[in-house]
Amino acid sequence: MTAPGPLLSVVIVCRNQLNSLKFTMATLRDQAPAAAHEIIVVDQGSTDGSAQFLSKLADNPRLRLVNDDTDEGRSAARNRGARASRGRFIVFLDPGMVLGPHWAEALVDTLEKDPLVGATAGKVILQDGRIDHAGLAVIRWDQPRRPRLSGRSLHAGRQADFGASLRPLAVQGLSGEAICVRASAFFAVGGFDEGMGREFARPKPMAEGEPAGLDLCLRLGARGWLCVYRPETVMTRLRAAENDPDADARRYELTANDDQVLLTATWLGRARPDFVAPAAGGAVAQDNGGIRPWVEPGIAFAYGDYHHGRSPGSPVSGVLAPVASVIVPTCNALDYTRLCVESLLTNTDVRHELIFVDNGSTDGTPEYLQGLARDHKRVRVILNGDNLGFARGCNLGLAAAHGRHLVLLNSDTVVTGDWLERLLQVAEANPRAGLVGPVTNNISGLQKLESVGYDEESLAGLGEFAAAEASRHDGEIERTLRLTGMCLLIKRELLARIGGLDEIFGLGNYEDNDYCLRAHLAGYECLIARGAFIHHFGSRSFAAAGIDYLAQIRRQWSIFKAKWGIPAETPFNGNVEMGALLAGGFDPERHFQPLPAEPAAGTGAGGLAAEPAACGQS
Repeated sequence: MTAPGPLLSVVIVCRNQLNSLKFTMATLRDQAPAAAHEIIVVDQGSTDGSAQFLSKLADNPRLRLVNDDTDEGRSAARNRGARASRGRFIVFLDPGMVLGPHWAEALVDTLEKDPLVGATAGKVILQDGRIDHAGLAVIRWDQPRRPRLSGRSLHAGRQADFGASLRPLAVQGLSGEAICVRASAFFAVGGFDEGMGREFARPKPMAEGEPAGLDLCLRLGARGWLCVYRPETVMTRLRAAENDPDADARRYELTANDDQVLLTATWLGRARPDFVAPAAGGAVAQDNGGIRPWVEPGIAFAYGDYHHGRSPGSPVSGVLAPVASVIVPTCNALDYTRLCVESLLTNTDVRHELIFVDNGSTDGTPEYLQGLARDHKRVRVILNGDNLGFARGCNLGLAAAHGRHLVLLNSDTVVTGDWLERLLQVAEANPRAGLVGPVTNNISGLQKLESVGYDEESLAGLGEFAAAEASRHDGEIERTLRLTGMCLLIKRELLARIGGLDEIFGLGNYEDNDYCLRAHLAGYECLIARGAFIHHFGSRSFAAAGIDYLAQIRRQWSIFKAKWGIPAETPFNGNVEMGALLAGGFDPERHFQPLPAEPAAGTGAGGLAAEPAACGQS
């Protein structure tokens, strides 16, 4: 029986860095990872005694030595070490990195628990205790005649215990000097670019982002992988004196300039800057940058549900396949459900799945939905004998869905041409977005248009009006604290972190306000796609059930106040101090809501079991 391979491969590359190498190998011995691991050292033609030092360590069963006489540079040596590795995860360490206690635990934990993460790295400090790396910000320097792109460490120069550096972050870049990558992701993007990062021991200014590491992270990001900074992992970068006969300060400078030119040529105009540095000085944070808090997933979705890799027919290089699951809870009001279904089948691309969750309807809706499932392979149906509430029905649909994006859609809506593609466009173009909603004719808040140019009863002119709105506002977004649940796109990565709707809200209302608050706490934004328009009749299932809508709203408001600690005397539509609600960040114990078990598959074309299982109230 073959022994299992290591989980973690530690790759160290060196050339004439004996003193630094000794420090790193010693701390790697003293702070060995708890996970099964191997150590691969690639020596590229050292003449300072490094080879002799390494040969004395050869009896270590975890250590493998690779002699590389190619003189192809540091990035090529890193790739050579990676090709020799056997671990699921690969840590690249430069000589001179001194490892802190339990340094590998947070890195391995991140990659094991979050299938969206392609690379992770910890905090790197200098010997005087100042921060040298805490994740990289992408900066565009708007210099006359020579704009450039570079990476710079967050919180550079601050003390190691600086408060903002103690929070895990999703970032666009990490330092290649001490980075842990998912092997499958690393090889999928081609590893390090061997055209940059050739020098081994070039003096690095504080906070400068290594171009080769930033380039690798940007390529991972273009394929949909997250890069995560974990402050629990702490390393110290030494500035040890070396006896390198090949050292050449002028060559180092020229090589650094070449790296910067190549990074800029590759990514300027493609990568979204986190900050822009105008020629006049200073730095301006960008709304669509990629820095946000990282929250550990509470739901372990199947790896394939995230759809890594490009869609073969994608018109834009690097864009992930935008497969979505549209979840429609129903409860009577069959005439409106028919209108919704017809618009979905007409205006929703066939690569997206449609899931209908019936909440104990008695007007023929279950039979109608079962017929849809027989006739359309992309339609699935979940039936329930009782009304379990809007939140519960949505959660059963979310649990059954397979899409990278999940869309909750009320059954009293009528969608228009390219409605879903426009929501997806906004979601994919904005890495910090967790929730996206359209504009409509009938709703509360910023999503409601003041007037619409079609008949809201007969719907005459709806398609033309929606097309005109799309043309006028294509790609336009508006940030908001609140989106309504009548049509709500949820990124799967957000669902994994905060869970489903809170079922304490029962039949419906305020579960969407609650969900948006939880998304903000987890570091995600709520965006309105101004170019996506759908029609909303409004509260038709409540009317069909004979529910007093105003009384229901007031009951839900009381539940919402109690959950979020809002004073009980606060009137309906009264002012609420949002800063207090959002203080403290996401707490899984308070804010995560698990999804129910997925219903078992049943008979019938495209359908799920017709036994009582799930439902919703729109």
